[in-house]
Formats: sequence, C-alpha cells, structure tokens
Amino acid sequence: MQQYQPSPSTGPQTGTTACDDAQAVRLIHALAYAGMRHPRSALPLYEHALQRAQDLTLVRRLQLLLGLFFSSERLGRAAPLRPALKKALAEAQAAGLIRQATRLHEALGRLCYQAAEYPAASAHWSEALDLAALQPGSLEGVAPCIGLAQLHFALGDWQTGQHLLLDAQGQLRSGAPQLAARYLQAKLLLNLGVAQFNRGEYAQARASFQQGQQWALSIGHRDYVAESQWHLARVAQACGEESMARRLCEQALRSAQRCGYMWLEVMASATLTELAMEEQDWAHAIQSGEQALALARSLGARRQQSSAHKALAQLYQHAGRLSEALDQLWQHQALEAELHRLSLPERLSALVRFDHLRQGPEERMLALSNQHFHIETPEDLRLALLQMREQVLAIMGLDDWTVWWDEGSQQQFLSIAQAGKPDGEGLDATHCGAYLQMLSDTHEPLVIRDMRLHPHGAMLLQRPSAQAQGGRIEVPLRLQQQLRGILWLQREDVDRSWTREDLLSASHLAKICERLLLSLDLTRAKAARQELEQEKFASLGRMVASIAHDVNTPIGVAITAASGVADHARRLGRVANGSEKLTRSELQALAAQLVNAADLVDRNLQRAATLMGDFKRIAVDQNAEAPQRLALKDYLQSVLSVHSPALRRAKVDCRLDVDDKLQVETVPGLLSQILSNLIMNSLTHAFPEGQGGVLSLRAQTCGAQLRIDYADDGVGLSEAAQAHVFEPFFTTRRGQGGSGLGMYIVANLAKRLGGQARLLRPERGFALRLELPLQGPTTAGEARACA
Repeated sequence: MQQYQPSPSTGPQTGTTACDDAQAVRLIHALAYAGMRHPRSALPLYEHALQRAQDLTLVRRLQLLLGLFFSSERLGRAAPLRPALKKALAEAQAAGLIRQATRLHEALGRLCYQAAEYPAASAHWSEALDLAALQPGSLEGVAPCIGLAQLHFALGDWQTGQHLLLDAQGQLRSGAPQLAARYLQAKLLLNLGVAQFNRGEYAQARASFQQGQQWALSIGHRDYVAESQWHLARVAQACGEESMARRLCEQALRSAQRCGYMWLEVMASATLTELAMEEQDWAHAIQSGEQALALARSLGARRQQSSAHKALAQLYQHAGRLSEALDQLWQHQALEAELHRLSLPERLSALVRFDHLRQGPEERMLALSNQHFHIETPEDLRLALLQMREQVLAIMGLDDWTVWWDEGSQQQFLSIAQAGKPDGEGLDATHCGAYLQMLSDTHEPLVIRDMRLHPHGAMLLQRPSAQAQGGRIEVPLRLQQQLRGILWLQREDVDRSWTREDLLSASHLAKICERLLLSLDLTRAKAARQELEQEKFASLGRMVASIAHDVNTPIGVAITAASGVADHARRLGRVANGSEKLTRSELQALAAQLVNAADLVDRNLQRAATLMGDFKRIAVDQNAEAPQRLALKDYLQSVLSVHSPALRRAKVDCRLDVDDKLQVETVPGLLSQILSNLIMNSLTHAFPEGQGGVLSLRAQTCGAQLRIDYADDGVGLSEAAQAHVFEPFFTTRRGQGGSGLGMYIVANLAKRLGGQARLLRPERGFALRLELPLQGPTTAGEARACA
C-alpha cells in the first residue's frame, strides 16, 4: 500500500476555490459513507483521492487521511500509516486545527494500543481528551474515553474501565443522532458489554452486545455486526451453551473474513480454538490456533500473539510435538515480558486523572470548580447549587449542607439549598444580628465540633429545623467585602473531628459559591446597564415629545404672520404700479400692519429658536463626558426650559433660586440627566393628574462643595419607600410604566460626578440634596463642615 505523505504546508490556505472545496466535501462524505459499510472497496478510493489532494486545503487532506486510517485499520493495514499520522498531527497543531488534532491523537492512540504500547496510547488518548474539552458540544471526547477504558481492561481493571465508559455515554447522550454518533454508540455498547462480561454480569453483557448490534445494523457497519456476534458467542460459551457459542463464533468469523476485519478474525479463531479444546477436537483446535497466530502476526497485535503461542504450546504438547511446544512457550514468555515492560503500572499514572474513582477530595473539588453553570436568574443559582449537592456531600463525607443568600443585600438571608428544598425560616439582622456580625467580622471558617458549643448555639438551636447535634463548618461568603452569603457544612457524628483537608475543601467550596453569586451579580449589573442606556434614550425621547408641541406653536404663528406680511407686500406692489389707490390714512394703516406682522414673525421664530437651542444643548450634553465651566443659573434655566411644555401641561410652576454669578466645573451631560430624571420623576409620581403644584431648585456653595436642593410639594414618599428609593428596579408604580431606575440613575450619576445624592425630610412632598464638588471631589473635612 502506498503511504500518504502530508503536504509540507503548515497552514490551511491553498489556492482551492469554493467550488473545488464543495466538491471535496461531497467526496469526503461519500467516502465516509462507503468506508463505514465497505472498507475494502473504499480503501483504493481513499488512496487515489489522497494522491490527487495537493490542491485541497489542509483540513480536507487530513479528513481524507483519517478516512484512510479508519478503513485501513479494519482491514489490519493501518500500522504503516503511523509516520504519516504523526506528520499530519504536527501540521494540524501548527495550523491550530483542534478538531483534526484531536482525531489524529485518537487514531495514534489506537495504533499504540494495538501494538501494546500502553503508555504511548495513554498519552495520545489523554491529549485527545484535553483537546476535546476545548470543543464543548462535540463528540470528540467519546472515542478517546473509550480508548482509556480499553487500557484499564488490558490491565484487568474492569470496574474503572466501565466507569469511564459510562462517562463517555454521558457525553454521547448530548450529541445529535448522526452517523458518527450511531457509530460511537455501537462502539461504546460493545466495550461496555466487555466490561460487564469480565465482571461476570453475563445477562447485562448480552443485552449490551445486542443493543450494540442494533446500532451497528442501523448504519450498516458490518464489522461491528460481526464483532457483536463474536461477543455473544463468548457469552454463550461462559453460560455453557456450547453449540450456540460455536455457531455464533463461526458466523462471526465468516462475517469478519467477508469484510476483511482482521482483528476479529484473530479473536474469533482464538475462541474457536478454545471451543475445540473444550470438545477435545485437537486437530481443529490446532488449525484454528495456527490461523489465529498467523493473523495476529500480520496485524502486529502482541497480546493476541502471546495468547496464540500459549494455546499452541498446550496443543502441541498434547499432540506429542514437544520441541514445537517448547518453542511456542518460549515465544509466549518473551512476548509477556515485553508486554509487562510496555505496561508497567507506574507508566500509566497519567490515567488516574481521568479515573474519578481514584481521585482524592482535592482533585474532585478541583473538577467541581471547573464545572460551568450558566447563571442569569436566582432560579439558575438555586439549580446550580442543587446540582452540586450530591457531589459536595460525597467529596467531603457530609450529611447535609446549606447555602444562605442575602439576595437583596438587606441582611435577610434565605436558604437556597438545604436537602434539595428552599427553607423559608431565614436568618435576619433582627433575630440573628450578633451571629451575622460575628460572621461579618471573621475571615476564617468557623469550625464547630459540637453544635451545643456554638457561640450562638442558644439562638440557632431555637430554629424548628435546627441541627441539634453533630458538627459544622461555617464559612462567610463575601462579595466586594460585604457578607452576602453563609455556607454551612454539617455532620451528625459528634465524635468525628474536622481535618485540615476538610477546611481546605470548605474554603475551596466557598470560593465556588462566591463565584456563582458573583456570576448572578454581574448578570444583573449588565442588565441594569442596558436598562440605564434604554432609560437614557427614553428620557431623551420624552423630552422630544414634550417640546414638540411648544416648538410647533410659535412656528405655526410665525407662518401665519409671514403669510399676512406677504399679502400686505403684494397690496403695496399694486399701489406702486398704479393698479390700486390708497388714501394716506389707509397707507399708514397698511404700514402698521406690516410692522406688527413682521414683529410677530420675529418674536415667534426667536421663541422657537430658543427652545430648540436649549433642547440641542441638553441633548448634546447627554453624550458629553468632558467637564466644562458653567454659569449654573443659565444652565439650570435651559434644563427647565426644555421641560417647560410638560410642566405647563401638568400645571407645575418652577422656582429657581441660584446666584447669577455662581460658576461650577462639571460634566454638563451628567448633571442634565440627573435633573431631567428628578423632574420626570416628580411629574410621574408626585402630582395626581390635574392637581398641579410647585417644583423648586436651589443652589449654593459651601467651601469647595456645591449643594443643589431639589424639591416638589407633591404626595411624597412613605417611610418604606424611602428605605429603598435608590435601589435598582424599585418603583411604586409597578405595572404602570415605572421602570424603577430613575432614582438609581440619579444616585449613580452623582457618584460619577464625585458627589452623592441623599434624601431630605421635608414637611411635605419630596426633597433631595445633590452634594457635588465645585472643582473636584470634596474632602472629608469639607463634607463634615457642610453637614
């Protein structure tokens, strides 16, 4: 067979046209379909395609090479492809082709396994699994996981191998029911049946082999159909059903010979040898044994060669061919020594990290921390913690765990994962203030061996569902230096001490929980930011709508007056050319009308220009971030002017008390946003429809600080509403168009200006004070002096 040599190119780019690539894709799919069913027919087609593949992209050439390997392996002809596969792997790695590199590692692992080079096989399959982890949602990790399971089978560790197969099955369930997935299903079920068979679970093994056979039939994979017949023959042999075992094994051998599946020819011949020996049919046994050895040598399968040598040594001895028996025994021992050298347990230590049964608590906790949870809502957080529950209990040997969460940052902690059910009792500052303060002050896990010795046990044990005995580790969960959650890890065994490893695991678990809480906070912050942007444009839209009427009115008056001017001008023209006569008094009256109409046009256009100028100034400032020097009174007057149409419709009068000479350096856009939000907030909430009222703005300086007091004499805020007024999404008009972001925006914009916003307590209505720096951030001393 001619060997394929990859192109020296290290990148996927070639001169291939889109049309050529589309043809290559169709060819590759057709060959893959043919190779699945008829590898012997597909093999020359692959070789021919590779000889003409110089103009294809690297990805397509690698796909053809892997297809050639797939067909060659089933015919026992893949070993010569190893140099080409290694060279192709180097090309794929250089070009950053993760999927192709994964498949090449998997293919090389299979060749190494077949040659009993177990450490090399382990290295390739481990690398393939690592690369598969970088391709979420793909099926690339299934085959190398099955390969690692086969390595454990070769070492006699059937339990671990079966566990790895179950992991592979979990990955496969998430894949689409495509051709590759069905092929992998068949492969996985056959290997799972092998594990069950070697553990003596014959009924389960038979069911797995039969299911694997059905998957193989569904895609026309004749190799696996034949292999399932051989596996079922072995089950029948183990169950004492000799006639069925022979019939199925002969059927499997004939099928393997028809499709050129050399490995199965070796295994079926070996099984027929065993069956013949059990029936004392020595001639047939020797014939089958010699056939198995010849095929194993041709395949390069060391383990199968060793088994065949051992069987022939026994058969030749029984037939009196002692020198031949001794020669077979020496060859068997030599191969066994080589296999032992190639598969020393310490050389397979890389397998342990894929074996969850052998991983210690630290490794399992690390694996848990690497799990990704998509957290967008509080419900997502609850589900993530509940999914972690069983793993946490198993890793740390716990009887229970509880995560308390202060969702609203109000020192109201509710349980979100206790025995899989939310707990409504809660921990709050009123009843558990001293306990919460203790956790807030500590920076280390609190270790309690006996709950009766808890510093706040008297209070905590009064709870209806309290843990009455045993020990507990309590860890505060912090976000931005604030206590936002509490982690309880509980055991009922009073005599069992908490170890250093337990404390490390508890700290690690706390970091995982904090990360989940932070994910939700970040998602909410992102949503709030989007809402802020939407609110900003909505505010601008409301200003546009409110000013449109007042701009249209003076423009309409100006148009009407201009029409009158035109009429008067035409009449004067007729007088000038003699077609119409006017008395002196009529002429004077006409001149007066012209002056009045022109004045009306001028005044209304000036009014419209002023309104548009104020609006333009405010609208442009909304997007400005650079600080500017402002005459504060003029600027505040512009802001009020922009909102004057809406204020007049609401029958709200404005009072402005600002020194004409007061200058301030600030970001005008942020200041206008604050004032616009306050005005719209008053118009929305303070004045019942048609009631009207008064809105006032007062500004003064205090040292290096500017105070702006905003007030309205509307309905005001309740005590409960005042406590939450600056929280995001808090509104007293839920479901009536209130976004709950107006005052939150005000507080945040004030911080961006280097100051703060705080509520005042007027006798009537609503009042707020903005404290901003005149030139820069106000010092603590100046702030106290202005208090």
